[in-house]
Amino acid sequence: MADTQITIAKPVLDEILDHAAQSWPMECCGLLIGARDVDAGLGANKKAGEPSFALRPYEMRISRCMVAANVADDPTMTFEIDPCLLLRTHRAVRESGEEIIGCYHSHPNGHVLPSRTDLQRAEQAGFLWLIAGSVAEGVRDWAIYQRMPVTDNDPATRYFQTLDCRVVPDDIAR
Repeated sequence: MADTQITIAKPVLDEILDHAAQSWPMECCGLLIGARDVDAGLGANKKAGEPSFALRPYEMRISRCMVAANVADDPTMTFEIDPCLLLRTHRAVRESGEEIIGCYHSHPNGHVLPSRTDLQRAEQAGFLWLIAGSVAEGVRDWAIYQRMPVTDNDPATRYFQTLDCRVVPDDIAR
């Protein structure tokens, strides 16, 4: 299997990291919006019920983000994206031909590894999770993960795969 290729526009990454730094000591959160290009030659091999991106190779391009309010009961420990924003964004991207391909949030302890809570909440197979590790001085690091396996929703078999991500100028990511 070929690797998933991820690109993110530099202004989008900058906006996410600024959001994480400014939100400290709270967790910030938002949505990753872009496109998923699946190799058309693999579509015929797709099994019934699998998501359209279940077979690789494919590329995901993050062209913009949607900053969300963290409506969690305790935003210092977890995040919850405002459900009204989520619904509005789903409608808007459907009309534009884009899609919500992931979410982002920060860990105010500076760590970028997904938490046990992240894994429990990672219900959508193949969804991207960008995590920014923030501390009082700013963002220490960031990483991007994909919820695996992309063809199985059994919580017992879920895991995150670390992905490489190319940061590109804004016009290349669209």
